[in-house]
Amino acid sequence: MSVLYISTGDGRCEKVPVTPENTRRYIQSIPLYAQDDDPTFWSRDRIYALQDELFNRQMDLVFQGHDYYRRRFAEMGLERGDIRGLEDLEKLPVTYKKDYMAEPESFRLKLPNPTLYDWVFEVTYTTGSTTGVPTAFWNTVHDMHGIWMMIFRGIKLGGFPPYSRGINLFPLGPVPHIGFFRARDIGALGIGSLGAFGCTGMTYPEFPVHRNMDYAIDVIENTRAEVWMGIASFMRRLIMKAEEQGRDFSATKHIQALGEAAPKGMREDMKRRLQNMGAEDPFISNSYGFTEMQGAMPECCEFSGCHNPAPNLYFFEVVDEATGRRLPDGERGLICITHLNRRGTVLLRYAIGDLGAITHETCPHCGRNGERTVIAVGSTYATRTSELVKLKGTLINPEILRDEVANTPGVKEYQIIFTKKDLSDPYSPDDLVVKVALDEGHDAGRVEKEVQDRLLTAVEMRCRVEFVPMEEIYDPMVALKAYRVIDLRPRDL
Repeated sequence: MSVLYISTGDGRCEKVPVTPENTRRYIQSIPLYAQDDDPTFWSRDRIYALQDELFNRQMDLVFQGHDYYRRRFAEMGLERGDIRGLEDLEKLPVTYKKDYMAEPESFRLKLPNPTLYDWVFEVTYTTGSTTGVPTAFWNTVHDMHGIWMMIFRGIKLGGFPPYSRGINLFPLGPVPHIGFFRARDIGALGIGSLGAFGCTGMTYPEFPVHRNMDYAIDVIENTRAEVWMGIASFMRRLIMKAEEQGRDFSATKHIQALGEAAPKGMREDMKRRLQNMGAEDPFISNSYGFTEMQGAMPECCEFSGCHNPAPNLYFFEVVDEATGRRLPDGERGLICITHLNRRGTVLLRYAIGDLGAITHETCPHCGRNGERTVIAVGSTYATRTSELVKLKGTLINPEILRDEVANTPGVKEYQIIFTKKDLSDPYSPDDLVVKVALDEGHDAGRVEKEVQDRLLTAVEMRCRVEFVPMEEIYDPMVALKAYRVIDLRPRDL
């Protein structure tokens, strides 16, 4: 059960379940939260009116100084008067990653009379591009103030224990991704502050600032860290290693598992191992974050849906892949984001690259009225559009396979492989292989049969199960995150 820690004012906290009433009590117990006129609690009509007003102001700026959209609108014959509010958003084309990555500079707003707040503050990067180089995402001073406010409200939304000790477990990598740096910002802005850094990641010999996993484990234990943030698969591997070492993680209360899906089985495994190390009732949250948002949509409790913490910055919609038509609540399609109040990189109807669904209904858990994602596949919120594959003549969603394998008791680590019966023969039949690292105390034969039965039921396909050492699947000191699905089949046949 997910809980809130309500400050009692004497350095202690009262632990209560997440309900709309207790959420209000939690907010009122912390002066900074209580003073914030948080739009996620406004009525839906009032939220939409604010978003509509901000969208119109953003469009004025786009028509003044956005190279990409000015060119596209001219090609489509669209003038400023044709776009009067969010109801006209469907007139605009969906923007895809390939469009942005082909010419990222053209998505940077260039205003005729910039102020000090329009100066570039920082550049972060999203992975991949048409040239193989990470793609730049520009933030101005104005943008950073908005991002910091979003982070503040996201901490409040996620129910971080007040005045807590924490650790940033994102890797310090060669490319400035948002994970490490936004978790750093939480230390400066959050009432649930992060004070320590694991500083793991790919080593750089000239400046040996990186640390190994054992160092991060020592920091968690010795500082009695209550809040963690990091890549889901890395933190699970850290928990497994710490459990083997018999560490004391009894202070752990709240884990933000980001960067990839954390299905129900994975969360329960992490929670069970933490409880074996003394943690009482840790909340494993799987917030939904991405570079183009510069932050994440948190859960208020497990599987509540991921909330938009900043409806004053972002408008979300789900659209039909073929037509770009906006879909009603609950229907699955392309998740798109529109920036409402930015001065650096600006994106409109931008397809994040995921298939999912959203709702605008009041959250029954916390009482907020902003949009939030809903479970799309198994026990996860979204699946990558690029991962839909055809296997044995049938189009399948690998997220279904991931969810079934991850929720199988006895599976310590796993990897799903699409291959051929004979890789030297590109025309041989497709083969589905699941590599499994077996958890101690479980029978290999039973686990093999359950994995096979689950996948046969879920996607009507038989698989081969191979038991391998855990490091063969994922080495956290080499890779940023675990690669759960690999397609080894020859291409361009």
